[in-house]
Formats: sequence, C-alpha cells, structure tokens
Amino acid sequence: MKTVEIIRITDIPAEVIWDEMKHFDRVLRWVPGGDESTISVKGKGVGAIRDIELITQGYVQHKLIAYSERDYSFSYKLTDGKPVGMQDYTVVAKITPIDQQKSEIRWSGKVTSDKRLNENDVAEALSTALNNMITGLIALIKKEKPVFVDQPLENWQKINPLE
Repeated sequence: MKTVEIIRITDIPAEVIWDEMKHFDRVLRWVPGGDESTISVKGKGVGAIRDIELITQGYVQHKLIAYSERDYSFSYKLTDGKPVGMQDYTVVAKITPIDQQKSEIRWSGKVTSDKRLNENDVAEALSTALNNMITGLIALIKKEKPVFVDQPLENWQKINPLE
C-alpha cells in the first residue's frame, strides 16, 4: 500500500471551495473528460454510493465513508472498478482556511495496485488524478479553462479485464 498527498494553496476562500467540493455528485464538473462521462448517486450522506462511467477510464464506484461540514472534509473508498490499475484506494479531501481569502486544498490517498502493476506507478497515477481534480476544481470556481496533466495508466482498466 502506498500513500500519496497533493497540497495546493489557492486564493479562494475555503467556504467557496467547499460549497462546490462537498457535493458527492458533482465530481464530473471538475475532472478530465467529465463532460462526456456519467454519474449517479444512491443514498445521501455517509454510506452514499456513486457510480461513475468515465469516458477516460471506464466504470468506477465509490462509497462515501466520512463527511464533516465543520472541518470541510470528506473521505471515500473504491468499491468497484480498477481505475488506473488501482485494486483498492481510500482518499480524504480537506479544505483548510489560511485567511479570509486563501485556502489549502489537501487531497490524500492510500492505494493498492492490481497485482499486474508496479505499486509505485499506480501511486503516481493516483497523484496525477488528485492533482487534476484540484486543478479542475480551482478552474471551475475561477471560471477558467483547466490545464490537466496527462494521466498515467489512464486507460489501463479499459484494456485489461477485471480479475
């Protein structure tokens, strides 16, 4: 199991970021290929399940396992699919106010790779994915066009049968 962490400081107030990020059904608004992908969410709050069909990676299912409005944070885990070759992962997203105009966005995760892949490569792919999510989120809020980084192992799940 590998741990990854992406931290970005931005000149957006924490409340503004959280107002977008807290919605478990909005992730496609700020990920590469989101406008060509689909999402459905079953349930509300902790325990909710989201099914995503990503144009870039295929099917992914997440379960919301923690949520704190007060701490501007949530956590979810992979319950189905193997995006970028991940066998299992859990991520935590947290917004920390620095002052009234600046915030820290921290996205961290623990990942285990499919046995056919090198765990370091999969951890790098997760880092890129989390970084792209932050980039897309900031761009959406600022009404800018996001500049995403190419995703390592992006189509791995599409070309490798699930075991």
